Amino acid sequence: MTLPLSTEAASPKTDLGELKRKSVRGGLTTIASQGANTFIQLCSTVVLARLLAPADYGIMAMVTTITAFAGLFSDLGLSTAVIRKKDLTQAQQNTMFWLNVAMGLALTITVVLISPIVAWFYQKPEVLWVTVALSATFLIGSFGTQHGALLVREMQFGRLVLSNVSGALTGLVVSITLANAGYGYWSLVWGTVCTTTCSTILLNIVSPFRPGLPSRGTGVRDMLKFGAHVTAFDFVNYFARNLDNVLIGRFSGTVALGLYSRGYSLLMFPITNLRGPINAVALPAMSKLQNDPDAFRAYYRKITSVLAFLSMPLTAFFFVASTPIIELALGRQWLGVVPIFSILATVGFIQPVMTNWGVVVLSLGNSKRYLQGGMWYTLSSILGFLAGIPWGGTGVATGYAIATYLALYPILRLAFRGTPIRIRDFFQSVLTPAIASCITVVAMTLMPDFFTGQSLIFNLLSLAAVFASIYAFCFILIPGGLRTALSHLQLLQLTGRPKSGHASSSLHHPSPPKP
Repeated sequence: MTLPLSTEAASPKTDLGELKRKSVRGGLTTIASQGANTFIQLCSTVVLARLLAPADYGIMAMVTTITAFAGLFSDLGLSTAVIRKKDLTQAQQNTMFWLNVAMGLALTITVVLISPIVAWFYQKPEVLWVTVALSATFLIGSFGTQHGALLVREMQFGRLVLSNVSGALTGLVVSITLANAGYGYWSLVWGTVCTTTCSTILLNIVSPFRPGLPSRGTGVRDMLKFGAHVTAFDFVNYFARNLDNVLIGRFSGTVALGLYSRGYSLLMFPITNLRGPINAVALPAMSKLQNDPDAFRAYYRKITSVLAFLSMPLTAFFFVASTPIIELALGRQWLGVVPIFSILATVGFIQPVMTNWGVVVLSLGNSKRYLQGGMWYTLSSILGFLAGIPWGGTGVATGYAIATYLALYPILRLAFRGTPIRIRDFFQSVLTPAIASCITVVAMTLMPDFFTGQSLIFNLLSLAAVFASIYAFCFILIPGGLRTALSHLQLLQLTGRPKSGHASSSLHHPSPPKP
């Protein structure tokens, strides 16, 4: 039997029933959190857009471009290292906390020092003090980084949601209040600072972790090495995710870039809100199973199957209904986005389940392979972008799609080598939803348009109902499909509280938590 990559000592057998229950409850909690944050962002957009001028948003955008890049180095991948480490001592927690604070302080000082350069580059004197103010968020946030990582590690997502949503609401109230009082772009700045401050305070309250003084010889060197590879991956991935926009803007102009960016953002919004909660739960769960190869493999197959069951029909529907979706979401003046949106939907069809390889290697502690896989995917994406740039946004989207599918097998082979997972586990997990989705797409394409002349919303809802019906019918007709669907639906029964006899898990903390 193939063993996991982890070399840490074996630990007591994990309670698989409790782990599955926590996974489902954590996933649903995270989805609810993202829904709440989306609603808050929508309210912020609607209200603040009527109180602030475009120039106010422009000043904020100038600075957030810098702070977003600096944020790549905010915790040096240490949060991921904490989440996946099997045996985490109090001394290691203390040391990691102060390392996070030191990194937050270093980033704050660095951003303050470059603030005059940022103001000079944009030729906007007011940008200087905005940059200085926003730099404080790195130091403030660093005091809650370790607390948040420990909550994820123990899958205490409810407490994490409380902190994040409360912080977002606080920031929204502050921004609206200051904007209504005429503070312009400063309302956005102080809203952001208050969001970070509130979230950090609440993380310190809801987490039982209480930091002590750092000490030498705690064994964090391997965790720092692990985090360095994660940070390097984020750095490489940052440029890969933005190079397509740079190339289109440089060679095809602002109109082509506007169409491409709108299509990409619209497609990725629901996919990210679906994939994010599942991956957030999968990392701590699979980390707990790293010394149990059979359970580890079974969990991977289950989480990949659930994600494919949800994401593949969603993106297949986007492909079929791209025209009414774009017209409803953006307006008829944006129908030029339709070809790009349709092509990118083929990327979204495989990408959410494909990227689960990252959870596998991270949970087993192989951050070096995580970086290698990221570099391979980045290189293939860049080659796809370059090959498609002569044909503008549509060409870049096509090149990206081809590169994604060509990179699938090599990346899976690299990621799964020497682990309990086999490449066939991936394909077996996604086969049924993939076949059902493709059959549904063909059926919908051949079907006459029965809804011509109806309202746009009615047309889209009708298409969705027909698509869902055909997909469900095809899914249950495929051998094993009905059993798989019932298995996924039964997961919802695990959202209740543990049965008596199951002790609730708490963070590893040698001293008793405060009342």
